[in-house]
Formats: sequence, C-alpha cells, structure tokens
Amino acid sequence: MNFNRPPEEEERLKALRRERFRNAEGEGRYQKLVAERAARRQQLEAQGVLSKQGALAEAKKIAGTCTLMCPVFEREEREVKNNIAPQELVPGTRRADPARTVKTFHRSAAGNEEPLPEDLRTPETLLRTLDHLVGVVIAEDPTLQSCHGFVRDRTRSIRQDFTIQNIRDWSTVAACERIARFHIVSLHVLCGHKDFAEQQDMEQLRNTLKTLIELYDDHRRAGKRCANEAEFYAYYVVSHLRDSDAKRVAERLPAHIFTAPVVQQALRLHMLSDSSGTITTRRDPGCQFGAQNLATQFFRAVASPDTPPLLACLAEYRFPSIRRAALKAMCDAFPYQEGKEYPIEVFGAMLAFDSTDEVREFCQLFAVTCNDRGIKLGERVAGSLVYRESDQRPQRMRPNLRVVGSKFRMSPMQAIDGTLDARLLGSGSLDRPPAAWRMPAATALLPSMPAAAAVAAPATAG
Repeated sequence: MNFNRPPEEEERLKALRRERFRNAEGEGRYQKLVAERAARRQQLEAQGVLSKQGALAEAKKIAGTCTLMCPVFEREEREVKNNIAPQELVPGTRRADPARTVKTFHRSAAGNEEPLPEDLRTPETLLRTLDHLVGVVIAEDPTLQSCHGFVRDRTRSIRQDFTIQNIRDWSTVAACERIARFHIVSLHVLCGHKDFAEQQDMEQLRNTLKTLIELYDDHRRAGKRCANEAEFYAYYVVSHLRDSDAKRVAERLPAHIFTAPVVQQALRLHMLSDSSGTITTRRDPGCQFGAQNLATQFFRAVASPDTPPLLACLAEYRFPSIRRAALKAMCDAFPYQEGKEYPIEVFGAMLAFDSTDEVREFCQLFAVTCNDRGIKLGERVAGSLVYRESDQRPQRMRPNLRVVGSKFRMSPMQAIDGTLDARLLGSGSLDRPPAAWRMPAATALLPSMPAAAAVAAPATAG
C-alpha cells in the first residue's frame, strides 16, 4: 500500500471511487425502475389502457403524460448503458444532465413493447423540446457539424411521439414546419462534409413534407387555414424535381395556394429541371423525352429574387444531375473544332459553378477534357463521342456560393424558425451574417451571373 501518493493522484483515485459508487447507485435505480415499469404495464393492460402484446385489434389511442424532454426511465437506462450524447452531459462529467437530455428515436420492430403514457411527451413538451434543440443545441454549434446527427435523431423522435399519439393539431404543424426547414438548411450548410449523408436528410425531409401535406388537408377540410401552407407546398414541389407526382399534387391545390408566388416559382423550377438527357436511376428519376433541356434558365431562375433562400437551398440538391444532363446535351449538339473550345468561364457561369477548378473536376468525371482555351465539347475519336457516363454519381463537394450562398444570409436558427420576412422574398437584402456561421468565400469565383448570362447559350443547353 502506497501512503506517499501525490495529491493529484489521490484526487484522481477518489474521483474514480466516487464514479464507481455513482454507477452502482445508478444501476440500482435502473433495476428498481425496470420492476416498477413491468408492474405499471400489467396495471394498464388490465385497465384496457394498453393492448396486450400481439393483440392489434385492441390497440387504442394513447395520450402521453411525460413533461420532460426525456422520460426518466430512458434517461436512467441510457446512463447505465453509457449512451449519453455529448450535448446531454453535465459539463466536465459523464453524467446525464436532466435539463439537456432528449429522448432518442426508437425504431419500430416486431415484438417491441407498446410505450407507456409516461414514455410519450405532451404536445407542449414536444414543442419545448424543439425549442431547446434549435435555441440551445444549434445555437451552440451554428455550423451544424458536431450537432447535426444529434438534432436529426431527436427531431425524428419528436415526429414519432406526435404520430404514436395521433396528434394532428396546430402543434404538429408548427413542429413539422421547423423540422423541415432544419433539413433544408442542413442540405446546404453541410454539403460535402465528410460525416453528412445528404440522402438521409432528403429522405427525412420528404417524409416530413408528406406529413405536412396530410395535416394541411385535414385542417382545410375542417375549415382552417395554415399560414405557411404555400411555402411548404413549394418545398414539396422542389424536393421532387422531375417527378410528375409533385405536379399532380400542385394541380389539386386551392387557387389561393396554387397562385402564390412561391408555389409558382417552385413549379417553374420543376419545369426547367426537365431533361431528355438524364440517366434515370432511383435517385435521379424522370428522363423527359422531348424536354427542352433548359438548364441555363433553371440556374437563372434559382438566382432570381423570386426564389426564396430556402427554396434555392433545396434546388441545390439537384445541381449535379442537372449539370450532367446539360453537359451531355451540349456534347451531343456541338461539333468540336480544334482551337474553338467552349470558354470555361462562360460554361461555369451558365451552370452556376463557383470556380474554374470545379468545372474541370466535373468535366473530368465524364471524360470531357479541358485545355487552356476551354472545354472540348462534342469531341469525337474515330467517330465516337468522347463523353461517357460516369460510373459514380456526381456529388456536391461544397455548398454553392454563386447563387445559393449569396441568398443564404441568415443564421440557421433564423432560417429554421422562419422569423425573417426576407426568407420568402429571396432578395438578398439582409445584413451580412456573423462570422460564426458565414459561409467561406470562393477562392476563384467566376464572373457574376448577370454578366455571364448575357452570353448567348446554345438552345440545347437552355
């Protein structure tokens, strides 16, 4: 036994003993809660509040009673299993902070027990939880780089609690609208980040918008109007570019929504995105035979003041596939002549690239070569077109600054809350954002869009 330990070592050992004691104490609390939970479930099943496992015919609507952001049982269980996110810890410890711990998303699976009323949060609690995620968690990390996965999971949990309780009132609408904006902001701000899977966010966005459309229909049948209905129908249309279902949904809209400027601009973007040269895949559907390939007009429309910032962020998701279709159309239409290469600056401005290096990288994916004079559009070898479809889907490697970044001049919190009137104007008249969340400047920005747009473009490219 060493009685001559340094004071620092003694303190460290004392802290370890306290931690072991605390873990044992937490394990005891957890086991007690497990037993109480089993008895509580039997009681509710006997009262007919819960259906017995496997008895689907007995399933009843359940109302949540939890007024905490995370139910006590889940918090104790996750702490015992060391499954607490960094955003939920008491600073400097490995303990869960009850004021910051948020319920996780639970996947539905056969054999899972039905949640108890105390597992489900009340509508007021769900809205307060969303306030915490936006006003505290995102405010502490406006870049979203370290908190995005946490917020995405917890917002799914919020939607799940609304769904299980079949709550379809104004509180569900308000929550889903903010969650949808969060996913749209993420698609722009986190574009190209190594830990960001944009397909997953797009999937969650579409699920949220689908829920919103159903809620809007319910409220409309009840004679009620939702203030932001036109805004989110526009997001639905643009999130389904080159998908005819989006147009069918728009055609059934009431006149006051269908004729709203933001919906009309979304439908214009939908029309301009059609292409006859698109390779149809699960992620890039809808090759439109006979389409006019108006790619240049599409990017001009995105850049116009008629396109709100978040609508531009959403359209940005389809930039790579629209550029691919435009490049293919131009290679098919242009007979290449040595010494008459297409200017890279003009091509980049037409398709809203941020730099000449970005243009070169994109062309390289399709075996289209560039030299000091420009791009060899329509180049052929032995009578065959050099252009070939890439084995990999073109990826967005960084947020677009030319047309989207110039519009997105607000903090993520402001965009999610929808507190700025300019959000729907898209005028770019807002003050410069704080440096904490301002997007970086392009290193080699091309000529401005108005000047480049003045150059005549081939009809096949739009």
